[in-house]
Amino acid sequence: MTLMEKLKEDLKTYMKAKDMVSLNTVRAILNEINIREMKNIKINEEEIIKVLRSEAKKRKESIETFQKAQRTDLIEKEQKELKIIEGYLPAEMTDEQLTEKLKEVVASCTDKSFGVVMKASIAALKGAADGKRISAILKQIL
Repeated sequence: MTLMEKLKEDLKTYMKAKDMVSLNTVRAILNEINIREMKNIKINEEEIIKVLRSEAKKRKESIETFQKAQRTDLIEKEQKELKIIEGYLPAEMTDEQLTEKLKEVVASCTDKSFGVVMKASIAALKGAADGKRISAILKQIL
């Protein structure tokens, strides 16, 4: 079952169960995918994962904002949504795996400047790790 099929199937399940938080979260994901389709972006598994990572990032930023405002009710809602989104994402690489992969990328680059290596790293990892983690580990390596 592809990720898109799973999202659509889960949407039906959440409708029947009247699970509004999960239902609205999956609807938001599918809406973002539809927006990208309208922009003539080819939707494949990799693009769906980009959407999921983007949605997860939005939730994490919202949680930080709500924590500053001490809005526990909204924090709980965002955490539930984040957990649902993370359920669709593939497992991220561990720090050790990421460090090894980044060392390989650095070794393959002729220009060792941070920007060049960062761009090559993101292309090589294809969403297997968050950009902030990649950046932090690259700074240690370089």
